[in-house]
Amino acid sequence: MIADNLIIMDGHWYEPGQEVPDLGSFVAMPGSDKVRNYEGLSADVGKLPKYDDLETGSSAFCIDTGQFFKYEKTTKTWYEL
Repeated sequence: MIADNLIIMDGHWYEPGQEVPDLGSFVAMPGSDKVRNYEGLSADVGKLPKYDDLETGSSAFCIDTGQFFKYEKTTKTWYEL
């Protein structure tokens, strides 16, 4: 999606014309900062973000399957546990 106006999504500001990432069903839980805790559906695991400021220890929980992932910053990879 392209931002039509200045918006904030998942803790990032996007100017008009910038591409806004599609996270599918995943949303960061309240209180998340650089270490984010996401919840969503397993079909959208491939849409989990890999932002430059996303820190190691971020997590993602798939509410439909119980899968749990942890993020490692240096490899920009989500690992299933």
